[in-house]
Amino acid sequence: MNEPNARPWYRHLWPWLLAVPPAAAVIGGSVTLYLAVTRPDTLVQKDCFKDGMTMVCGEDARELLEAAGKVPDPPAP
Repeated sequence: MNEPNARPWYRHLWPWLLAVPPAAAVIGGSVTLYLAVTRPDTLVQKDCFKDGMTMVCGEDARELLEAAGKVPDPPAP
């Protein structure tokens, strides 16, 4: 019943090949969650408007709106 050359399960290749992708997905998901929680959303700006095909943001947006005779909305808190 016992084979003389039987190796324990951790000495075989197949268990490791089957365990590595789920372990990598858990590690990658944890890193992604950490980055999403700790980094600010810097690309989201509230003072933007669309001028034709382009987006204009910040001081440039305010200057263009004032030049067009429109009063820019005050920034939301």
